[in-house]
Amino acid sequence: MLASRLRALLAGSAASTADGATLERLLRERLFVLAEQAEVDPFGNPILLMALEISRMMDGGQASPEAIDQLVQRLSVKSFADRVDRQVRYLGDTDPQANALAIAAVVRTIAGTPLLSFDAFRTRIERAVLGIVLTAHPTFGMKIELSRALMRMATGREEAGGPLGASAGADTLREVMNADHLPPGNLTLAVEHDFSIEALGHIQDALDRTNEIVLDVAAELYPDHWSQLRPNLITAASWVGYDLDGRTDIAWSDTVAKRLGVKLAQLKRHQLAIARIGGADPAVADALAPAGTLLDGAVTMVEQQQVLLAAVAGHPERVGDLSHLFVTGREAGLVTAAPLRAVVAAALAATEDRTIQRDLVTLDASLASHGLGLAHTHVRLNATQLHNAIRKQVGMETAPNDPSHRRSYHNAINDLLGSVTPVTVNFADLMAERATAKRLFMIVRQMVKYVDADTPVRFLIAETEAGFTLLTALYYARLFGVEDQVEISPLYETAEALERGDGIIEEALRSPHYKDYLKRTGRLTVQFGFSDSGRYLGQMAATFMIERLRLRLAGLLERHELTDVQIVLFNTHGESIGRGGHPSSLADRLRYVSPPVTRANFEKFGIAVKEEVSFQGGDGFLPFMGFASALAVMRGVFETMLLPDPEAIDDPIYRENDYAVEFFATIQQLFESLVEDPNYAVLVSAYGANLVPRTGSRPTKRQHDGSARAMEVTHVSQIRAIPNNAILQQLGLLANTLFGVGRARAKDPELFDELCQRSPRFRRAMVMVETALGFSDLDVLRAHIDTLNPGMWLSRSARTRRPERAMELRGVSSALERLDLHPALIKLYRRLQADFLDLTDRAGAYGGGLEGKLEPDRQHTLVLLHVVRLALIHRIYLLAMHVPDFSPHHGLMRADIVTRLIRLDVPGAVQLLKEIFPKVDDGAVPAAAGSDEPSTYEGEAAQGYAREHETLFDPLLALYAQVLRLSNAIAYQIGAVG
Repeated sequence: MLASRLRALLAGSAASTADGATLERLLRERLFVLAEQAEVDPFGNPILLMALEISRMMDGGQASPEAIDQLVQRLSVKSFADRVDRQVRYLGDTDPQANALAIAAVVRTIAGTPLLSFDAFRTRIERAVLGIVLTAHPTFGMKIELSRALMRMATGREEAGGPLGASAGADTLREVMNADHLPPGNLTLAVEHDFSIEALGHIQDALDRTNEIVLDVAAELYPDHWSQLRPNLITAASWVGYDLDGRTDIAWSDTVAKRLGVKLAQLKRHQLAIARIGGADPAVADALAPAGTLLDGAVTMVEQQQVLLAAVAGHPERVGDLSHLFVTGREAGLVTAAPLRAVVAAALAATEDRTIQRDLVTLDASLASHGLGLAHTHVRLNATQLHNAIRKQVGMETAPNDPSHRRSYHNAINDLLGSVTPVTVNFADLMAERATAKRLFMIVRQMVKYVDADTPVRFLIAETEAGFTLLTALYYARLFGVEDQVEISPLYETAEALERGDGIIEEALRSPHYKDYLKRTGRLTVQFGFSDSGRYLGQMAATFMIERLRLRLAGLLERHELTDVQIVLFNTHGESIGRGGHPSSLADRLRYVSPPVTRANFEKFGIAVKEEVSFQGGDGFLPFMGFASALAVMRGVFETMLLPDPEAIDDPIYRENDYAVEFFATIQQLFESLVEDPNYAVLVSAYGANLVPRTGSRPTKRQHDGSARAMEVTHVSQIRAIPNNAILQQLGLLANTLFGVGRARAKDPELFDELCQRSPRFRRAMVMVETALGFSDLDVLRAHIDTLNPGMWLSRSARTRRPERAMELRGVSSALERLDLHPALIKLYRRLQADFLDLTDRAGAYGGGLEGKLEPDRQHTLVLLHVVRLALIHRIYLLAMHVPDFSPHHGLMRADIVTRLIRLDVPGAVQLLKEIFPKVDDGAVPAAAGSDEPSTYEGEAAQGYAREHETLFDPLLALYAQVLRLSNAIAYQIGAVG
């Protein structure tokens, strides 16, 4: 495997007395000794001691800046190799031929013995069971080139699926060895969208291949009817560019442009397909010629629309030209796949060649499933944005679920639904609209009118906690004439929403308008937020509450005689365990968010179910950065979602209902109390997101309509889920997965152990806990907390014999005294420590606890990453004491700059310092002043502050860059950003 070759390259690196390889070996040996000493010395901290030793080695020259940089690169590359191995284990076999055979075997199992009737088989094959949804969550921890390299290494194949030759393999290894292992430098929404387009292209290629396999098997089993099939088992969707929840930086033109980009990429794929199929038979080529003409015209028109849309973004006065182009070019641009499908049908009738027929049916299946886009469209906003838009019309003065007003609000919106008259809109209206909710519905209207009239648009509403919210969305859908084109979906992610999610829908069903809407569209869509619910409730409690809600939703549909309505369950989760991504395999991931028992429960009521899972940001896109890995995902979906699942039968966790309810309620209660602990907010905001590189275009803190100003963090709700989780990962304790589990386990350790052994569902959840334990280390957390302890720095100053270093250490102590973070942090640490010890139970008080699941070599590498980074943070602190004093600058004093550096806002602090102390003050003396009177004098103005730049500002930035590279390597080890 290429990952092994990469490690061999590292092991064979030339070593000198002070290079990175030698330094790594010395540190690993020394760390092992310190760890052994810690077993008998409960008062020592090997992490802090090792960081101190590295600092001394840097002072003494045993660890030169070059050696440290080499060490950082070595650890990054080694962690990248570990990340490759994780992908290999996660996806399983990625050989396209083997996966084709596995998919075919599943199709034969579906057909059964004796053979299903064709109609029954067709129903199974044309009903989607899983949707893949790409989102723009900020997990773009590596550049797209490095993402491709990772998947080439994991699969041993090029992006198109062919074997990776020796030369290409060697080039890939060199690329990885020399990469900076940081996110894209200019990480914009456009970069994220380009990333998603590439991933969606591979998904569509894998879907086409999957459908070809299905059709080949069907042709064997149903030779007289197979060409009537249009396979539709797996779909793709995207909200990259359409997610406005908590964002005010995405303009309407951005959203429309991104949707046009998705359309253009799919039109070009269809062009290639037409050319390829037609190239096999001149008669078929003639039959397909009209489709080629339609596609050529559509591509030209969409490209023109993109150009003008970009111009309007900077010149709004050209909105009239934009409207004219879209109106007059509507037919040429294609807004429905019907004309293309008609041509394909004619070509199908013109050939008897079974391979050409299969290819034509595959093309038609793609047109039927995804219309004029690489993916279905999901738009998202927040419930508050809807409430703000409707507030005046219904006289809303309180929250919509306020018991004293709930009924009146419901009646008011129901009356509006009964009397609303649809309106027409144009691009000028869209540009002028200030309310986000109305503007988004207007965008959807323009998409339906000018981009794709066939494919429904999912309308996701974050933080839905009242049926009123769903009715408000329906009102605006009706007002803007898209009621039948949008799928309104509540997003449940808070405790209240998860506890009464079925009740929220039931509230909406009291309106005949909503019930009629569900019956007419034939679909109820519900979204579950594993990330945010895990942040507020603890990941273990959140997944239990989501599962209970899934079970109740089946009963809700049965009570309201809606069992003929398909239910779509969108499980929004990330790649990390803290956000609901199971670490073991794709099959475990699917079963974790979509428990087999809940799927069987819907089947019992005769309710058709489609599951959807999110693949979030750069981390989530990885499996789709090549054809072979994307096809492996399809095989995993087929095997997990289409075959009978033995886990749906007689899992003992469902018989032990009282225990399960109490176990997870204990976790929820304890974690909610942790979230409300003000000291927890101090921990998360001590460094904040400065500890990790910027991995997305969206802000770390939520933005709100009318205000995007930074706020002091007093509660974790002010920080988004991914940065929140990332901070916990980087501090060495994955509390959102672990906290509360130890106490819950201690209530009945014997039954806990029994269920871990006998219940697949419970065991799968506890594997999440064991994995989180493997990435967690109390010593690492304590070392960070002690780094913010003024007393630690004072104690160091008492031991040094270097006057300058003593002054630096005492300066750090004084700066930390002003911040006064340590008292809160050490109090919180004791709380986290006690729960952690309950969970691990090394003393056997509860019969022995859980152990972390991480290979020893990876464990050592992870600890070393933390240690080296901590040493570099300490160097930043010491350098910060050399910031020169200066007169107040826009209200800032020297102490403010030092505080920024202590909190690791190094780029912001250095930018201010460079403004205050310019390298050369070019404007100090007019250039013409000395033209007639020569001078050799160089005053301070001419000299500037080059020395400060060279010895302080630039070294601070260099150290911080190394800190971020190590943080990214830690994310490699954990397997995800946040």
